[in-house]
Amino acid sequence: MTSVESDAGRMRPDARKGEAFGFLLSYIKQHLPSVLMGVLVLMGVDFFQLIIPKFVQRSIDVLGQGAFSGDLIMQNTLIILALAFGMIVLRFFWRLLIVGSARKIERDVRQDMFSHLQGLGFSYFNATQTGSIMALMINDVSAIRMATGPSFIALTDALFMGSLSLFFMFSINVKLTLLSILPLPVILLIIAKFGPMIQSRFKAVQESFAQISSRAQEAFSGIRVVKGFVQEEYEIDQFERRCGDYVEKNLKLIRVWGLFFPTVTLLANLSLAILYLVGGRSVIQNSLSFGEFVSFAMYINLLVWPVIAIGWVFNLLQKGIASAQRILELMNTDPDVYDSERVSRAVKRIRGEIRIQNLTFSYHKGAKPVLQDISLALDEGGSLGIMGKPGSGKSTIVSLLFRLFPLPEHCLFIDGREIHEIPLAVLRGAIGYVPQDSFLFSDTIRNNMSFGMDENSIQMEEIERVAGLVSLHEEIMSFHDGFDTLVGERGITLSGGQRQRLSIARAILKRPDILVLDDAFSAVDAAKETQILQNIHTEMKDRTRIIISHRVSTVKDCDIIVVLQMGKIIEQGTHAQLLEKRGYYSRLFELQKLEDRASADQR
Repeated sequence: MTSVESDAGRMRPDARKGEAFGFLLSYIKQHLPSVLMGVLVLMGVDFFQLIIPKFVQRSIDVLGQGAFSGDLIMQNTLIILALAFGMIVLRFFWRLLIVGSARKIERDVRQDMFSHLQGLGFSYFNATQTGSIMALMINDVSAIRMATGPSFIALTDALFMGSLSLFFMFSINVKLTLLSILPLPVILLIIAKFGPMIQSRFKAVQESFAQISSRAQEAFSGIRVVKGFVQEEYEIDQFERRCGDYVEKNLKLIRVWGLFFPTVTLLANLSLAILYLVGGRSVIQNSLSFGEFVSFAMYINLLVWPVIAIGWVFNLLQKGIASAQRILELMNTDPDVYDSERVSRAVKRIRGEIRIQNLTFSYHKGAKPVLQDISLALDEGGSLGIMGKPGSGKSTIVSLLFRLFPLPEHCLFIDGREIHEIPLAVLRGAIGYVPQDSFLFSDTIRNNMSFGMDENSIQMEEIERVAGLVSLHEEIMSFHDGFDTLVGERGITLSGGQRQRLSIARAILKRPDILVLDDAFSAVDAAKETQILQNIHTEMKDRTRIIISHRVSTVKDCDIIVVLQMGKIIEQGTHAQLLEKRGYYSRLFELQKLEDRASADQR
């Protein structure tokens, strides 16, 4: 059997797939009405800007003809002021519509990424650094926002304002217009040359930033280890090296962008030079009025920005496409564990009967099996103890109960039903899992205990009662804020034993059909462990319990005990049966009795 599930019936997440540009368009379409309305309003602003030179031209020509009129000047002045005020009002609305839509697109992309990540299996997270994911969700999503917001503004200006500027320029003087725009087509050649370079170098910048995020996240998460091994200087050096690489890659991008933008600006401003040279002569020769010359100069100035905007839009799109490609790599990653077509939607809950039959499992196809020919059965409401040396496959067995990894078919059954027929949400919702490395959120003790449950359905009395079951109530009440005490990141303000007991309380409060304690007492002293286990067996007597431990005293009261060695079951039975076999379990029991006696003598 293979550990890789078939592709048949794979249910891919609702993520935007395809090419990077299509990826951007798929989000723009969702907010197209607001974007189009914003573009129309922006076109209104541009139109106001374009007709102002006409009033300036008329005023100057009137002055040049000696037909000076204070009323006319005042009239034109008031019209220009009214247009300027209209531009202010319309500019507010196009910013609200276009920039607001870009922010919503940014939100949608980030939400879709987060939802997709929640659906990916452990295999993805085992192979991907947290900092790289954070860089995608911050830097790359921001680049997409710029590509779907400011780029629309610049593109509208480039097309609408640029076209109308040319129209008004042609209406003034065709020959002068043709000469003035001669440098502009060269910009298209520059864009074609610099585009691929900008995209590839920006992608390298984003990847370098991901390395910085990963290194910082690891250094802060493992700060106790860093300080314990006096590696502060080493971490600083490593971080500085990655920052240096980030600066170098940015400088490579800046060199291209720094050459690209001034070149475009220079070519755009050459049009003004041509105007002054050719248009000035035309004014002297009276073939062009001074008012026309001034308005023509204003139109060229208005045309300069659209021409520059072409380059800016191109730059934003290149960056956005580069980031979209990086995000697509994530969004096109399929979960390796999913609900197939075989899932029975009629299954709403499970009772807890477990049967494993000839299970052989490896984490990667072709790799050495972690579990070999595992077979065992556990009745509903029964208890199973699992023992073995580190690396023997204890935690792997319980991880397969969750289907955290792809597993072979027809090897694991719950309530007589093949595990692939049970919806993941039902399966995982029915299991309460407490790992050895207990994870707590940076929140209050109360919220950590009630995590995943409806706050309105959990009474404070029940939270306090369960805290008492794990011998934690008195310790919590000794804190200044009691159950409202903040535990800090990953529960750093609590001791190891307190974190484990809080995790056990969280699992018990959930009232799961199957409770899994994966070496969950490693930091708890023996006396408290005994009391807690008694409380658990009483509290969960009608629920299935699986306890993994290296201590015989922890599992001795279980209905069934299995001993693993190198992925195989070498012993199986009750506590009494295993002692009679005089095997690994019996020797370990005798050894731990001697250790407990020696510890008692020392006290």
